[in-house]
Amino acid sequence: MKNLKHWSLTIDELQLAQLVLDVTGHSVNILTREVILEMEEVISHIAQDGAVKGLVLRSGKKGGFVYGADIHEFGLLKNEEEVREMMAPAHRLLWQIQEMNIPTICCIDGVAVGGGLEIPLAFDHIIITSSPKTMLGFPEVNLGIMPGYGGTGRAVARIGLARTLDMVFTGKPLKAQQAYEAGLATMMVASDADFDEAIKSCLDKEVQRHSAPDTQTLNTVLQEVETRYLSTARADHTPALFWIYEHFKTHLGNPEALTRGEAELFPKMMMSEASHHLRHVFAMTDKVKKSARGDAGIHSVHVIGAGTMGGDIAAVAAMRGYQVSLSDMNEQAIDAALERAYALFDKRSPSPDEARARLVSDPEGNGIAQADIIIEAVAENIDIKHAVFSAVEAQAKPDAILATNTSSIMIEDIARSLKKPERLIGLHFFNPVPVMPLVEVISGRQSDAGFINRAMYFSGQLGKMPVAVASVKGFLVNRALLPYLFRAIEVMEAGEQPDKIDQALLDFGMPMGPIELCDQIGLDVCYDVGLVLGMPEAAENRLKQLIDAGQKGRKTQHGFYAWEGKKAVRPRAEYDTEQMQAMAQDILAPLIEKCRSAVKEQIVSSTEDADIGCILGIGFPRFRGGPLSWADYPREH
Repeated sequence: MKNLKHWSLTIDELQLAQLVLDVTGHSVNILTREVILEMEEVISHIAQDGAVKGLVLRSGKKGGFVYGADIHEFGLLKNEEEVREMMAPAHRLLWQIQEMNIPTICCIDGVAVGGGLEIPLAFDHIIITSSPKTMLGFPEVNLGIMPGYGGTGRAVARIGLARTLDMVFTGKPLKAQQAYEAGLATMMVASDADFDEAIKSCLDKEVQRHSAPDTQTLNTVLQEVETRYLSTARADHTPALFWIYEHFKTHLGNPEALTRGEAELFPKMMMSEASHHLRHVFAMTDKVKKSARGDAGIHSVHVIGAGTMGGDIAAVAAMRGYQVSLSDMNEQAIDAALERAYALFDKRSPSPDEARARLVSDPEGNGIAQADIIIEAVAENIDIKHAVFSAVEAQAKPDAILATNTSSIMIEDIARSLKKPERLIGLHFFNPVPVMPLVEVISGRQSDAGFINRAMYFSGQLGKMPVAVASVKGFLVNRALLPYLFRAIEVMEAGEQPDKIDQALLDFGMPMGPIELCDQIGLDVCYDVGLVLGMPEAAENRLKQLIDAGQKGRKTQHGFYAWEGKKAVRPRAEYDTEQMQAMAQDILAPLIEKCRSAVKEQIVSSTEDADIGCILGIGFPRFRGGPLSWADYPREH
């Protein structure tokens, strides 16, 4: 065939049609509509060639197979009918492959997920490499959808109902050995160099498939799914889980019925609000990851301040391969930080001994002179920070980045102590540092743009998700979070029960209600930040009253709630759904307004940055897409 853009086809000496996918214009293979239509044309050509004795599919991208469908094309689809039209060529194609009367073999080296696994499942045999990069999976549930090209039925035919349900419900890919043991692959070889011999051995190998489960097996497996995946889920938060369950239940786990049934259910899932938002989050996350890719030119890190934040920043940097020195005026604080770091390494580092060797106690601050970045994490006091940076600037290399972990003080105010204020940037980590993914990379009016870029790359190399933010009071996250908390206190002071307020926001999808969150943060901390950012009189008076009474929240076991250890004592009662929805919208309004103004005032560069910052830093629910995505979604859609 001629004029193929993404595929190449050759016929080898064994009369095997060798089909290779190498998608033009992309570093990895993705299934665009054009790729599918071209493949359909090629397969039709092969099927009509009576001399061909077998079909082999491979990837032309080294170390990767297919990363699934083009998510960006999904966003162009306006209704269920357009989704069905998008799906139709893929379904025709895969049925044609499945029904070919010649041996069909797919070779996978690297990632094969989503549609990238559904295509191989239509082949008689799948050969995989044992490479650590080889992973097979159905991640669609993370986008609020399920496999749409027949993957549910064809997976059941190959590996049975229970294993398929686990793959579809969790979205987690199987590594090569797991995939082989599950039965997804006919053979596993050491590398792609072994594919040719393995292909020959598969040409006469019998094709084995599972039939539909009997009634008892079906009921047992579905009951396990209900217990494991649905018992703690909510249909209004994660509807995909319940739709997937009904899909398998309705079609009785029958492979062919499941395969054909996807064409009816998938469009409905794709057009749901939850899928719209989750696909938006996927795109935002991908954008943030790309912004964090680059050479930061950083090898050595020095952290000043061995408290919880500083110690954990140092530990994470050491765990990610940096040489790290940690200083503090209190050597006991350094010892405590190292002890916490070692426990973290034992728990999460693949090489804990190497991580320990990279993190050194440096009470005198000798590492400052060699460091490529110096991160200050001392008390939130501008006089202390001025003293620290005046001393650091005199010792640091001229091209070393000076960074502050301030959560509330503007970069320009801290930079007044520097002869070259352009050297100072903000790196606002969130507590607990090993867990929280967001880093606000703060740019003051004088901050060097090159340093900001390097800090973005550095954050990415720490495994974090950086969002660039301008230097204003509260930056992005605290600027949006505190007004939301203060509004909740206002509503409570107007007569609503704190439990009802918290339940309204839990029902919305927040990980914790705002009143309980105030107690978790500390009422004194909320009050102090409120004095900087501003707060309503009702909230200020109530917070001061409780603080003066010694009730500062969880840390004193009394705040808005009484506490029993780590748990707030609250009724957790049932309330009217419509009232709760209205209350949630009211309390969220200040957060949304602050996000809008952050975009308008160029505190962040886009609505996407505001949304992903609140998802990563506040815990705004992913299935809502972020504050602005949720607020602007047309509910009549």
